[in-house]
Amino acid sequence: MNRSTDQPPDIDDDEFDEWADDQLGDVEYDTELGKEMGKDAIRLARGELSEEEFHEKYHEQVKAEFGVDERPTKPEQ
Repeated sequence: MNRSTDQPPDIDDDEFDEWADDQLGDVEYDTELGKEMGKDAIRLARGELSEEEFHEKYHEQVKAEFGVDERPTKPEQ
């Protein structure tokens, strides 16, 4: 496992995907989903995306990947 404690490159830099691939290279889950969720989590923290938008965007993908979506926020029914 090659996990760095250094700050990642900015999500808008081309180097981000390479950095993320290095961080996620040995996990058994969908690394593309991890990278996209990571980028959007940063956008959420910056105020560029709402929690509701983030949850709605990934709800079905998280359920498909993990069999359940137990994140603390739930989409409105």
